[in-house]
Amino acid sequence: MAYVPQADGVADDGEPMGSATSRWGAVLAFLLVYIVSYIDRQVLTIVVDPVKTSLGLGDTEIGLLQGFLFSTVLMVAAVPMSHLIDHYNRSRVLIGCMVIWSFATLMCGFAGNFFELALGRVGLAVAEAVVPMAAMSVIGDLFPRHRVGRAAAVFMNGSYFGNGVALLLSGWMIAWLTPLQGSPFPVMGTFEVWRGLFIGMAGLSLLVALGLFLYLKEPPRREIAVVQDAATPESFWAFFWQHRGFILSYCVFAACISMLGFSLYAWPATLLIRVHQMAPVDVGMIMGPMFIITSIPGTALAAWLGSRCTPQHALQHLMRVMIGFMVVLGPLVVTMSLAPKALAIVALGAVLLMYAAAHGAILTPMQLISPNRMRGRLAAVTALLYVIPSSTSPVIIGLFTDRVFEDPMALGKAMAITLGSACFLGTFAGLYAWRQAKAFERRATPAIVAAPSALIPATR
Repeated sequence: MAYVPQADGVADDGEPMGSATSRWGAVLAFLLVYIVSYIDRQVLTIVVDPVKTSLGLGDTEIGLLQGFLFSTVLMVAAVPMSHLIDHYNRSRVLIGCMVIWSFATLMCGFAGNFFELALGRVGLAVAEAVVPMAAMSVIGDLFPRHRVGRAAAVFMNGSYFGNGVALLLSGWMIAWLTPLQGSPFPVMGTFEVWRGLFIGMAGLSLLVALGLFLYLKEPPRREIAVVQDAATPESFWAFFWQHRGFILSYCVFAACISMLGFSLYAWPATLLIRVHQMAPVDVGMIMGPMFIITSIPGTALAAWLGSRCTPQHALQHLMRVMIGFMVVLGPLVVTMSLAPKALAIVALGAVLLMYAAAHGAILTPMQLISPNRMRGRLAAVTALLYVIPSSTSPVIIGLFTDRVFEDPMALGKAMAITLGSACFLGTFAGLYAWRQAKAFERRATPAIVAAPSALIPATR
């Protein structure tokens, strides 16, 4: 049964579409897709050493496959892929891309050298680029403006759950596949556990894609009412230029949030091991569950606070909430970086909680300002603007440690400077974006209140 009923009439931007069950069923379906996408992209991190041994790779090649190559391809591919989201059936585009990344994951399992493994990772990145764009575009249609943030926060849990599930599921599968190591196997000749892991994950993705094909149905498109100069062409770049004040300042704000995220995945474990002399197994037992557990209350907090407003003030209210999270994060990241071990661990949990809250709403503002047919492109272009620069934050911390302090034990100082500065800059960029959001909604309020949104039938 399809999760979204066809609308019989016209829905206002302040009114939901369909029943609550159908709307939240859609959100959970997209959450499942996001979890599966993260499982497929993270599975390589579980089998780094076996892959290196089997293919004769070094840490540099593995680093490229996991980090810069994958992230860059993902962000660059999102720009042309966004055209599909804005102009075609979003549900079918998403399902088609799931099939593609399933075969890309399968290709990784049969890779015989670095080039073939890299080609599989590139295919995975290109196909997975559509996931957040498709989900947020549909969520923007199903929920009224002041409730989009709540649904988006639930969807964004997929990244945290995906990382945790990838660790747990891979561990179970490795234990199950280990007795088959070295056995004869079609095509690959001799079975290797890491290859079986990739093949198993590809099969899981195909099963989920089949289920969504039977379940998902494209909802009507809800055109958000925004004030447009009648003389301005209805084009993406004209819209981008018209609202450049908010878009660009928000990109700076989002880049600061993303800097925290990239660094949190890269350095806290090393800080606990290197500076606080903890055993790696103990760090894993603490940080693994911590990432998963803190994501639920964090995104729930963002959803609850972000929805406590009227449709006319949804954007400016959400910006105030996100700025508040950034202000709280400032002293927390400094404490995490410089405090003694026990306090640093407690602060790390608080940082992960506040980061989950801030990051859970990071895609929503662009959905609130953009017309339906521009949502995918605007999400892709803005993500390109803020994600790639912010992905350098782990490198910046390393440069402080190696070149400025010339002391590996100064990692905490390097983290405090980098992450503290990101919170400081992000607060001021957020305040400027908040002022732009107030101006935008002041101009748009008459249209949001009085003009109903057109429900555009699904195309192609």
